[in-house]
Amino acid sequence: MNSLFAIPGYYLAEECSATSSGNLNWYLENCINKENILEGTSVFDYANSMIESVAPEESDVYYLPFLYGSNAHPLGKAAFIGLTTYNNTAHMLRALYEGVVFSHRRHIDRLLKTRTKPEAVRMAGGPVQSKVWVHMFADVLGLPIETVEAKELGALGCAMAAAVASGVYKDYQEAAKYMVHISEKIYPNYEKNEIYNKKYEKYMAVSNALDNVIMEQQCFGVMRHSRRR
Repeated sequence: MNSLFAIPGYYLAEECSATSSGNLNWYLENCINKENILEGTSVFDYANSMIESVAPEESDVYYLPFLYGSNAHPLGKAAFIGLTTYNNTAHMLRALYEGVVFSHRRHIDRLLKTRTKPEAVRMAGGPVQSKVWVHMFADVLGLPIETVEAKELGALGCAMAAAVASGVYKDYQEAAKYMVHISEKIYPNYEKNEIYNKKYEKYMAVSNALDNVIMEQQCFGVMRHSRRR
């Protein structure tokens, strides 16, 4: 979707879906035994440590992060693919983290069809609280990730608009110069990028294969409904 931006002459090119940290919150709430977590350790720190215990090339489990909607198919559903008795919580958490990043890469690949590759990607929201996740985004995208100091970017935008409207800054560019601060810049590991590129291809193959299943379910549902009538 494209829309007018707050700055005259600029447009906002958007690609979005509900395929982010809500998937992790669901998993931690429903699939983690809190008794296994050491006292004084947060459940998120526990998740990060579990993911770091498994290298990307050591896990062939995939997760489609479509609990709340899909960027692949309107009726797409979440799923773990490739589980065996060898796999454990660490493999599932790594698959979940990777699935969220792969879903975002799908968005970014679409956006890059109409523009040149950026020098860096700026990231905000829940996943920024996890350095493991931020590094994974950099490695999967093959681009540096810049994290912004502000946690609530909507509130920061409102403050910038107020500063421009009241004359504190002459325009949004000046407001951004003084009010937006980069807290950290994470560079990609290109050896891991090659590994993730292969995993992303398989993720896309899995996602596209399940699209066909969803279409078949739709057709079957329509046929069954027609017969009942």
